[in-house]
Amino acid sequence: MEFTFLFSQFMSGLTYGLMLFLVASGLSLIFGVMNILNFAHATLWLIGAYICFTFWSLMEAHQFALWVSIPLAALATAAFGWICEVVLIKRIYKRELHEQLLITYAMALIFGDLIKIVWGPTDRLIVRPSIIQKPLFLFGAPIDSYFIFVILIGVAVAVGLWWFLKYTKYGHIVKAAVYSREMVSALGIPIPKIYTWVFTLGIFIAGLAGGVQSAIGSVTLGMDMNIIIQAFCVVVIGGFGSLMGTLIGSLIVGEVFSFAILYWPDGAMVLIFVITAAILIVKPWGLFGTPLRA
Repeated sequence: MEFTFLFSQFMSGLTYGLMLFLVASGLSLIFGVMNILNFAHATLWLIGAYICFTFWSLMEAHQFALWVSIPLAALATAAFGWICEVVLIKRIYKRELHEQLLITYAMALIFGDLIKIVWGPTDRLIVRPSIIQKPLFLFGAPIDSYFIFVILIGVAVAVGLWWFLKYTKYGHIVKAAVYSREMVSALGIPIPKIYTWVFTLGIFIAGLAGGVQSAIGSVTLGMDMNIIIQAFCVVVIGGFGSLMGTLIGSLIVGEVFSFAILYWPDGAMVLIFVITAAILIVKPWGLFGTPLRA
């Protein structure tokens, strides 16, 4: 098998892995800080994709339409996520894990019907700007120009989150809240406010991922149910609440999925589940995770 073909497949896996990272990083961040397993996270990602299409359709005559629509979709999705947290999510902080899953799954179903009401059941397609319609050639392999943009966005979000958590005052507060909510509260820092902004940040990243995804293929109902399963595999492999683990888990899943399609198309997802199960057996908390906080 030629090197150019393998390299092209590697780049495809890298792109897919970093797209998964954009979805899973918000999911992992919310769980790590808030102990909330948000099953509706991917549906909010899908809403971000539809919102991006709406903004793009209003500006499609301009070459900058997509580049403006993606951040606008992220902001609009974050605002919707903030409303969800204030109205509903804050009421389930102390519920058991299975209750959280049931409630957030119900949210996913409701939001799915909301998508049908607002945008209808028809698939939506964004036409990319002419500047990224032609492929690039790296080491002789043709690479979709938009894949480079996706990779850059994924890397930028990873670096941005790392810098935020490591070097900013609010990032230190968020990290402290992960390990000891009681201590942070004793210092006079309002935990509910931290939760609200962490949830909003996680949904902002999901909305950004949805906006980026909207130009990869058509925006279709049901996409969220496929991506949420893989996002959970990512955070289980890497460890809930670990940024590094989420990144490594995303790259593992992305590359395994990309190359498995070559040799075992029907078993690509099966292989990911096998890897996830093996990690759970060897390291129940994931590669970089820690035991769940009580």
